[in-house]
Amino acid sequence: MLTRRFFKLILLLCVSVYGQETLIDGGKNKFNLDFKYASGFIIIPVSVNGSQPLDFLLDTGSPYTIITNLDAFKYLQLKKGELISIWGLGKDREKLEAYLSKDNSIGFGKAVINPANVILLYEDVDLGSRFGIPVFGIVGYDVLKDLVVKVNYSRKRITFYRHENFYKKFNSSGFSELDMEVSGNKPYLKLNSTINDQPAQLRLLIDSAGTDALWLFEKDEQRIYPKPPFIEDYLGFGLNGEIYGKRARIQNLELGSYHIKKPTVSFPDSLSVSYVTRTGRSGSVGAEILRRFTTVYDYKNSKLFVKKNKYFKDEFYYNLAGLELYQPYPELPYLEVSYVRKDSPADRAGLEKGDAVRFINEKKIGLFGENKKKGELTAVKTDKINFDTREREVISLVEINEIFRKHPGTKIVIVYTRGDSQLQRTAEFTLESAF
Repeated sequence: MLTRRFFKLILLLCVSVYGQETLIDGGKNKFNLDFKYASGFIIIPVSVNGSQPLDFLLDTGSPYTIITNLDAFKYLQLKKGELISIWGLGKDREKLEAYLSKDNSIGFGKAVINPANVILLYEDVDLGSRFGIPVFGIVGYDVLKDLVVKVNYSRKRITFYRHENFYKKFNSSGFSELDMEVSGNKPYLKLNSTINDQPAQLRLLIDSAGTDALWLFEKDEQRIYPKPPFIEDYLGFGLNGEIYGKRARIQNLELGSYHIKKPTVSFPDSLSVSYVTRTGRSGSVGAEILRRFTTVYDYKNSKLFVKKNKYFKDEFYYNLAGLELYQPYPELPYLEVSYVRKDSPADRAGLEKGDAVRFINEKKIGLFGENKKKGELTAVKTDKINFDTREREVISLVEINEIFRKHPGTKIVIVYTRGDSQLQRTAEFTLESAF
């Protein structure tokens, strides 16, 4: 998902990766790469054609490296290449034009891929505005295919291994081993589940950039559909526009030896996924499940290893405010309301699409930053700033998203303005689960 919730591409072309090679600097057997974890996304530093490292999303569901920010042209020395068409999730437009750029190099940590193909979007798709961190694009299969990749969500660290070195020293104690199918440069799992009191086997895309727990396509013949209680909701923003659907829960999902009880699940409506190939696929398993495990991807041997971490027993929630915010200019501390769910806490408090947020719980809107000691993303601050003759703390969109998704019962007070008026209004509500 490369949106606030989900973002996927369907590229109607054949891009060969024959001849690509991933080399580790200095002949080392492994290296570590620390990542930022924000609003459900893994963000890693990537250089293209020897550029300074730029923030990219790591998306296991993406078969290609994709540049989504038009500003990248000034940094990355990219040749446009041949014109192609791209289809994706959403229902506001039919397609986007893009370019296939060949013979590039992609660097991450101590590794480099050369030559590498890169997809350049012709229109700017500003992913950062949806979750408050400027990003330049997406990496997926290219950085995963040649090495064993261990993702430690607890330590926010990825370790890349040469295959021969990894299995000599791998301690499999506590790990559950799963067969992983790699098809079309994407990884899939076949998992057992219980949905609507019936067993169901699911073929799911492993989608580290899908911030929900699960996405499922409705299939009446398999009794895969949302059963009350459920809510109609905004699910995210894709290449083709807004994505809507239903949110509910299923009873159980089996991931290796682990039983995941009552995870939340999103059912996108048919229009939002009209360009997605659904034949033989049930949906996706996303970051809200993956983050509960240390995961080891071995594309070469079609294996996934999982071991539960400290987040395993966390409750499953969604946006409990019913309020989506976005940052139109990721470099500026300014938020607008992009969506309000009907009959949600935010809706009952009077908030509307287009409202400009000034304060949340008396904190001024700020830009994201990283607390190196705690490994947390917080608003850039000295601690407090002067505003309206008062000292106020600041808060980033990343922190706001975390609060909305994980803390039911929290009281929220939002000061906002509407339209051209500078009159400040106040909305008060408490985060609550609808089911």
